[in-house]
Amino acid sequence: MLYNYSFSQNQDWEIHIGSSNRDEVTKDLLEDYDKGYYIAGRVDYNALSVKTDINGNVLYDKEFAHNFYDLYFWGTTTDTAGNKYFCGPSFDDIIWPYVVKLDSCGGVLWCKLLDDEIFEEGVALDILINKNNEILVLCWYYSEPENDRIHLIGLNENGDVLWKKPYASRNNHSWIRNANAYNLLENNSDYYISGYCYWPYPNDTTHFFLRPLFIGIDSDLKEKWILPFAPLDSIYGKAYKTIPLNDTILMGAGIRRASISSNEDNALLMFYNNNGKELGYNEIYNDQIGPDIHSSVIRDIVRINDTLFMAGSFFGPDYSENPVGELVIDTAGNLYNFQSRPNTVTSPSLIKTFDNKFVIATSIKEGKSDWDIFVYKIDENLESVPFDTNSYNYDSLCPHQIQSGIIDLTNCLIWVGMEEIPSPQQYYESLKRIPIKAYPNPVSDGKVIFEFENTQYHSNMELSCYDLLGELIHSEKVFQHQGMSRVSTAGWPPGMYMAVFYSNGGAVGKCKFVIK
Repeated sequence: MLYNYSFSQNQDWEIHIGSSNRDEVTKDLLEDYDKGYYIAGRVDYNALSVKTDINGNVLYDKEFAHNFYDLYFWGTTTDTAGNKYFCGPSFDDIIWPYVVKLDSCGGVLWCKLLDDEIFEEGVALDILINKNNEILVLCWYYSEPENDRIHLIGLNENGDVLWKKPYASRNNHSWIRNANAYNLLENNSDYYISGYCYWPYPNDTTHFFLRPLFIGIDSDLKEKWILPFAPLDSIYGKAYKTIPLNDTILMGAGIRRASISSNEDNALLMFYNNNGKELGYNEIYNDQIGPDIHSSVIRDIVRINDTLFMAGSFFGPDYSENPVGELVIDTAGNLYNFQSRPNTVTSPSLIKTFDNKFVIATSIKEGKSDWDIFVYKIDENLESVPFDTNSYNYDSLCPHQIQSGIIDLTNCLIWVGMEEIPSPQQYYESLKRIPIKAYPNPVSDGKVIFEFENTQYHSNMELSCYDLLGELIHSEKVFQHQGMSRVSTAGWPPGMYMAVFYSNGGAVGKCKFVIK
């Protein structure tokens, strides 16, 4: 089990979590239903999840190991039942995306490896559960030619892959090169992907340069637009995150290189609307932070109030490998406060908590080689807050006490071939139908069994059977989530029959069967 300890005084909220001679690295963070925190990342070559109480004290941790793969958790989300979903890359000779679902006690329910033989390798980058209770996984696949790299993959709660779709494809946007992604946002039933791509110079399609990339996707998962962000064609950088400012305007956050030849980077805010129109940008210039600052980047951002935002950042005197810190900024790029966290080394995950405070998770160097998880809670003034002295009941959705331990995923990780998976549009169109099968067929023992699917998506359903003359022989109501019906055929004359499934008065499925 991981241990945790605090270096701060007066019970201020600043926690180190780790074990001796091992590297613990964070990648994502969420506030759980019970006001505790879930941390996703890795420990050495195993995926890692850590549950803490409201003050960062470790309640339990789980390592996820595989006999043949190195496993990392890069993204996590949770549902209303307390189940947790993790995604990330699995490493062997080839890298492939994978997804794991844990129950409310931290036990593994399923795990799927999202292999696609069209590509050479791939990574799962982010994960969310949408309003339809589908699990959406943002993936990046690599292949030459670099046509379809950014994908969304939809799964149901049982881990079945429902659909997949590429976005910002070179097949549809001939000028795009090397599209990549970091973050997936659902807002007002639409989706937005933040990342980067290479796009040609103005009036020179033989040279390409790095631009932040935003992708707009509608509620049916159709791509609405792509936006290689480039006001005045002078942006060279990446977009790591998008947050909504209101119902129509969004703000992307990332990094801008001062010039093509410069190594100096500035933190960047980019503004666009839900129709994919650029609305301008503002930089947080390095000399706003200090005269010796040569690089700054925003990796995560949350709203403080109507006008201010807190950014989880890297900034410092180097041109790379600067420590983590926070910036308090407004949309105009004004800097109101900042704080650097010495010896921190990995991208910060930043959340706003139920009590309007802010929790950041990153990793910190311990000694010459070890990295530990570093979690701290601050207020809007970037000051550490006292421990919460209230009592909380943790993991109430789990019926037993949860223990730390190592979970072997070797026999759990199921390969899912992605080659024949439908698009979202094909999948949603299929839900309008109710496939129906009859067996045994021919019917010889006085009863027929009908099996059907998709009833959870329909209402006012009826199953009717007709003879060859179109006369109604049998009719019954069918209920949502029902998947089978047994019908007595005693007394029905031999011959051909038709079973028809109705939903709200319209025929949505049918099949023929024979009675001997």
